Amino acid sequence: MVERVLEQLRLLPNDVDDLSGTLASYLHLNRTDLRALKVLRQSDGVTAGELARALRVTSGATTRVIDSLVEAGHAQRETDERDRRRTMIRITPKAERAFATALARLQEDWLRALTTYREDELPVVLRFISDYRRLVRGHSRRLSRAIS
Repeated sequence: MVERVLEQLRLLPNDVDDLSGTLASYLHLNRTDLRALKVLRQSDGVTAGELARALRVTSGATTRVIDSLVEAGHAQRETDERDRRRTMIRITPKAERAFATALARLQEDWLRALTTYREDELPVVLRFISDYRRLVRGHSRRLSRAIS
């Protein structure tokens, strides 16, 4: 059973990558723009520098991504209320609605799948997913340090 679980974990990134590519096409974005929108969705707004670090791209590439997203109406630049010298990049309601529409069926399917688990099984599912994410992030940091 452990080997079967490991095999599914090896295949999972391919499925997520396929979904990301399809989602990018559905939203008429390239993959970098999609990654940027995902960062914006998970934040209350970020600076260009923070976005560059999250995407691991140059400041010039980040400027092009921001310009593209703003031009398409997916992001907006706003002056930071706490520090008027800073500009924050935020996802627009239009982009948020597009994401919600594109992922609504998947959200419903996830909810339906989770209801097939007993209440006492859900903490195990949650721990497994949390462990998986922690291990992937840790390995990403190790690989990143090896590159530097």
